[in-house]
Amino acid sequence: MRRSRYISRARHHADADTLAKLARRMSESGTRIEDQLWERRLVELINDRLSRGFEEAIDAALDDLSPTNPRAYDDLADLAESCAESNAVEIDGKPHDGLLLALPILAWSRYKLPAHTLAPAIVDNIAVQIGAHLADRGARIAVSDMLYSIDQLPESFGEVRDTAEALFEAAAQDGRLKVDPKSLREPVAMLADSRYVLAAIVVPQGAPLYHWQQTGVDPDAKTAAMEAFCEQLSGILTPAMTGCRFRALAPNAFHAALRLGDRELRDFSLEAAVSFLKLTYDIAASSLQATIAAYEDKRDQPTAEMRIGISRIADDDVVIEGVVWPLLGDDEEKSLEEIEAALKRLGIHKVVTHSHRFPLEYCDDCGAPVFPNPSGHSVHTEPPEDANEQPVSPLH
Repeated sequence: MRRSRYISRARHHADADTLAKLARRMSESGTRIEDQLWERRLVELINDRLSRGFEEAIDAALDDLSPTNPRAYDDLADLAESCAESNAVEIDGKPHDGLLLALPILAWSRYKLPAHTLAPAIVDNIAVQIGAHLADRGARIAVSDMLYSIDQLPESFGEVRDTAEALFEAAAQDGRLKVDPKSLREPVAMLADSRYVLAAIVVPQGAPLYHWQQTGVDPDAKTAAMEAFCEQLSGILTPAMTGCRFRALAPNAFHAALRLGDRELRDFSLEAAVSFLKLTYDIAASSLQATIAAYEDKRDQPTAEMRIGISRIADDDVVIEGVVWPLLGDDEEKSLEEIEAALKRLGIHKVVTHSHRFPLEYCDDCGAPVFPNPSGHSVHTEPPEDANEQPVSPLH
């Protein structure tokens, strides 16, 4: 349980100021020796704040650095993420290192995407495959029994640390972390979305986490290991992903895996939208057109995301499906090129691009995002009125 936060505002401000100063000095360093000194001091302070439940100081320091010193912001953010997802843990009186892993899965379905408790046999099998393909020999492994949606994952640095420590404790016991699904948020309904399994690897302090880190082992062994693990994971999860098409991505440390899932979901969602229209309404890609526009929240940032409205060429005012393409720090022009290339690969060759920006709006009734049509309006998606819904066919 997280501790109550009885910290004064003055102390909170002082901690944030110290973190920001240390991050600035690290960003200005010109040698590895100096880097290590500032990094050590930052890690000590970050771990202290996280262990006491005062991560607001970290957030405040990041807010301070974001507009003025991007390099220092990145340095502090990287260290905060690392400290949240990894930590020292004592097992049988001996120090160990623990790392929180996320296993990303991309999925789409004509039905509701699963986000539920995993069967014990699935959890145990995932742990076996982590030990066989990823972890160093002798590592302790724990797996959470929940298939999480992105909305249900821990968000703050403190929440990530709490989840990591729970899994590290499970690794020292029976290797299975039980999660009460009632304690999690209800996932947002999406045609295509990411799902995650959380796990932990715990090793004696200073030992390799992964088998390809051992001395004398070819580091390129990682590639084959990841491919083999993803293949095994797909087979293990098939019973839990009934009615879905899904793809397992390479596992990684928690924050890195989430970034990978977000990035890979963009292309996957476009593919899912086109496949959904074909399977559900027998609408071929050649009869579709796409409208691309940038959406922004002027109170937040210049461009928040690209949105793609998909409509039939014969009825271009009605958007029958839509896809959100987060920029994720990418250049808008580069993202536009990637979207157009992805649409062409899927067989959609008629593309309309609006040069003006749209406000970042959502439907007042259901909360779903609105999408651009060729006429230059943001509209809610609507199923095609004159198309006959096709019989349901299994997706795997």
